Order: sequence, then C-alpha cells, then structure tokens
Amino acid sequence: MAVGKMKKYREMLRNPVLRPHLPETHWMTDARALGMLKTYSSIFIKPNQGSGGSGIIRVKRLKSGYEVRCGPSMKLAGASSVLKAIHSYRKSNDRYLVQRDLRLAKYHGVIFDIRVYLQKPKHKWMISGMTARVAAPHKFVTNVHKGGHAAPLREVLLSIFHNNSAKVDNCYRKIEQLSIVIAKTINKWHPIHELGVDLAIDGTGRIWIIEANSRPGHMLFTQLPDRTMIRTILANKRSLGRTTS
Repeated sequence: MAVGKMKKYREMLRNPVLRPHLPETHWMTDARALGMLKTYSSIFIKPNQGSGGSGIIRVKRLKSGYEVRCGPSMKLAGASSVLKAIHSYRKSNDRYLVQRDLRLAKYHGVIFDIRVYLQKPKHKWMISGMTARVAAPHKFVTNVHKGGHAAPLREVLLSIFHNNSAKVDNCYRKIEQLSIVIAKTINKWHPIHELGVDLAIDGTGRIWIIEANSRPGHMLFTQLPDRTMIRTILANKRSLGRTTS
C-alpha cells in the first residue's frame, strides 16, 4: 500500500529545513475542522490515501455560513449544518486529514502548483522534471484528472514575478533545493527511487509543500512542448526497471 499523506507529512515535519514550508495539517475530527475554520477562511479535507485530487473537500467561510465543495458538487451550509455537509462527501471507510488552505498566486487568473519529478537511478537524487500544473477555470485542485494542464515553470514564474528574472532564478533555486531535501527526508524512512513533490507559491512568493507522492505519474510532462524532461524521466525509469506510471 502507498504511504499515506499524514505519515509523510509527519516525517517532513521532523526536518527543521522543511518545517516552515508545511501548512498546518491534522487528522480530521469534527472539533479540529471547526477550530481551523475559526482560524482560516478556507480549509481542505483530504483522504489520507487519496490520489489524483479525488475526494478532496474544500470548506470556505462566507459572510453568512459556509460553502462546501467536492468535485463539481457544492452545498451551502450554516454553522449548525456544516459538519453534516462535510460528512455527506466523506467515504466512511477512509481516514481524512484537514489542512489549511493557502492563498495561492494565480497564473492568468487561475491557481497553479508545481510538480517536481525526482529520481534516484543510482545513488544520488536528481531532478528529472519540473513543471507548473495549472488548474482548469473555477477548479480548486490542479490535478490532470480534474482538468489541470502543464505549463513551462519559468514562463509561469516570470508572469507572477512580473518578469523579474532575479526573483524567478531565486525561486527556481529554492524549489530545487527544497525538493532534494524532501526526497532525502522521505527516503530515510522508505526505500523509494522516485518521488513526485507538489509545491505551491502563495501571493507573497512563499513556497509551501503540498505533498510528496511516492508513486508519481509522468504523463503531465508529455504536455510540455520541450520533450527533454519526459525523455529524462523515461530513460531513468528504464534504468530503474519501471516503464509504467
């Protein structure tokens, strides 16, 4: 079974380099969800073993009540019925975690995050691919299965940093450094040779760790006009004996 989100979150939380980049996350309980909604204007409730953006619930505080969304479905709820709305979207057999929402920077008016594809074909972690993952209009997740698409990362960073090349280069370096630290940290606990790291940038330019996926898919990189990254990923997969993903 794949390693759950909470286990990897706690492993990363032990690393002082990664800790400032991790959004507040807890096991989901009714009391925890209500408490976090008092602190944050929006929260995510995610299945611990979920992938592809499936089953993610967003609860957003409104002037009067709450908006609870899961996929294309949306419910409006008052303070007394918000938990009922949340539970209506949950699968009873799954464990969930609750995480603060982030005010993400936007690219052409929609949110995006960053997928970093790391591999260890020999004895050293390397970054085989980095791309922005842009959400479909009006979506709150960026996954390809939910309509998201790849865009060249430097192009997206130049847009959000208003063509300031120095800021883009600095952000790029930080993303690379952070991703390698994440891979080494997760690898301490699990015998992995590939890792998909999802990072986000908020409106102030701060980098956040969304999650680390020990079974990353590579199809996102086939959408990029430059084929260099997908060729590198596939070449390393052949070296690792893993040609499917």
